[in-house]
Amino acid sequence: MDVVTRPGRRTPGGGAARRRVAPLLWALLVAAGVAVPVWALWQAPEGAHRGAWRVVSLVAALGAASILVLTFLLPSRFRPLTGYLGVERLLRSHRTLALAAVGLVVLHVLTVVLRPGPGLGLLDLRTAPPRVWAASVATLALLALVALGVSRRRRRPRYEGWRLGHVVLANVALLATTLHVLWLGDLTRFAVARAWFVGLATLTVGALALRWVWRPLRSLRHRYVVDEVRRASPTAVTLVLHATGHSGLEFRPGQFAWLKIGTSPFVFEEHPFTIASAATEPWRKEFTIRGVGDFSELVAGLKPGRHVFLDGPHGEFTLDGLAFDRFVLIAGGVGITPMLSMLRTLAARHDPRLVLLFVAGRTAADLLHRADGEHLEAFLDLQVVEILEEPDDGWEVGRFTRETLERSLPRTRRRERVDVFVCGPGPMVAAATRIASDRGIPGARIHTELFDIV
Repeated sequence: MDVVTRPGRRTPGGGAARRRVAPLLWALLVAAGVAVPVWALWQAPEGAHRGAWRVVSLVAALGAASILVLTFLLPSRFRPLTGYLGVERLLRSHRTLALAAVGLVVLHVLTVVLRPGPGLGLLDLRTAPPRVWAASVATLALLALVALGVSRRRRRPRYEGWRLGHVVLANVALLATTLHVLWLGDLTRFAVARAWFVGLATLTVGALALRWVWRPLRSLRHRYVVDEVRRASPTAVTLVLHATGHSGLEFRPGQFAWLKIGTSPFVFEEHPFTIASAATEPWRKEFTIRGVGDFSELVAGLKPGRHVFLDGPHGEFTLDGLAFDRFVLIAGGVGITPMLSMLRTLAARHDPRLVLLFVAGRTAADLLHRADGEHLEAFLDLQVVEILEEPDDGWEVGRFTRETLERSLPRTRRRERVDVFVCGPGPMVAAATRIASDRGIPGARIHTELFDIV
């Protein structure tokens, strides 16, 4: 159904209020994850939490267990999280919570070793009981996870291998932690603390079932078929799919989905790609994918009629639900794909609001929005500014700058009534965000999407 939108009114899809509230609710959940186990400890019988070393040790252990479960929950693709927290905030929260959990585990180990008793002798694995072995395995797995995450940007490992190692280490850490808690029995012999751990276990099992059972089954019921694979540029292809046996997965313009190619949606290998087609056609999905690895080559070789599986939609990088008078879209390279979905959706809805699109690239071949020759300017109040580092004659030279934005934005007394969307490589996103912010655009109206592992 086409929807006509007037300036100052919300576009279909809603969710603006929920996107503002979701981070606060998540922060409250994290705070509860630390506060509730501490409260549970103080509800234990008299003497259970006597002595400073023991109190610190138990608080660190309970807090670490809670934060580990929340860290595990974030990448489970729970739609209220991925849809309203947003991928960037989700990734930052995941990393921050993982570091906090490791810090609490280290604090727990130190208090156990330093308090009166066996001391460092507890770490002698030759004579250690199973609970100490489990604790050691969990600690090493957590430290390896942190090292894997910290070194990724420097080493640039293959995505598939990095993800497999990440998943294996996370599950080893969680399983070893569970065994340590059960074999130790120190935290589960109090009724309130035991109830808390049962709740954490239920959350964990639910997250596992959601991620590895329910979502693949949903993908199986909502299969897509390859319509065509065409060359979008010398370095990118466009994959066009249509739904088979269902009316299509509804999504909001700018969201992404995980693509699986295989005989079953239960295969491990999958990659996230932004949906580039209009949200008004949920039965049709289009992805523009740059060739940067083996999976991209596999996509380029797909034949029409091949079944593929999608897990989505995810993400909150979308203009749906926003009420301001105009949009500024700033894209670098393949970061144009969510912008294409937004533009195509606005055109299908006959949205009259002004849209200013900045497209930055190295050469003209990087201007993927030109591949299909759609001429969206004919259907939208759209102004396009193309910026190339290595242009042919007649192109604007350089990078996106404050002067470029100032020169292209319409002069008005209500400059703040604009939503800015930025997508592309990290340095470009950071620079464009700073420029928009310096111009006086509120941070809540600057929406960003980074290319990163999700």
